[in-house]
Amino acid sequence: MIKTIIFDMGGVLIDFAPDKFVERYPILSEDEKKLLANEVFKSGPWSLLDFGFITEDEEIAMVCERVPERLHKVVEDLVRTWDDPIIPMPGMAELTTELKENGYRLLLLSNAGPRHDEYWPKIPGSGNFDGKLISAYEKLYKPQTEIFELLLKRFGVDPREAVFIDDSPPNCAGAMMVGLDAIVFRGADDLRAELKKRGVRL
Repeated sequence: MIKTIIFDMGGVLIDFAPDKFVERYPILSEDEKKLLANEVFKSGPWSLLDFGFITEDEEIAMVCERVPERLHKVVEDLVRTWDDPIIPMPGMAELTTELKENGYRLLLLSNAGPRHDEYWPKIPGSGNFDGKLISAYEKLYKPQTEIFELLLKRFGVDPREAVFIDDSPPNCAGAMMVGLDAIVFRGADDLRAELKKRGVRL
């Protein structure tokens, strides 16, 4: 019987969408938008930030070395304000509220950077969660099995009584390596159906 439901954040609770973030800067050409989306969010420095190995200042400096100087201010803005505004995933705040009201324990397991505590309260439905484990704070990163093992130990989760939800198939595979059931997220309606298949009350 499922008692604990573990959620990813970006791509599940919120739309982490680099291509949308760069659209906030209409002065950029299409080539510049593509460059910045790739260099700021899809390159090695962003992963190092989420891993907790570098600061935002260091990530900005690393990206600025690889893009024209005229884009440096936009790089800084993107790194520091990508979460303004937060883009919620449709239906997920309502779903987490319903799960919480039905007595399930909700946990967050996210690859996220050092400002997570700053923007987490702004995410609709974040108040429904009973705990969280963030990659940058632990120096661990999904899909490493160690980060899943740490979550299970820290929150006393029996993997046989839990399910993990992530938009990344490799992350779901990592969860399954420690005995968790896992659902690849494809939208709130699909998730609702998958949870019901597992006996979750909705």
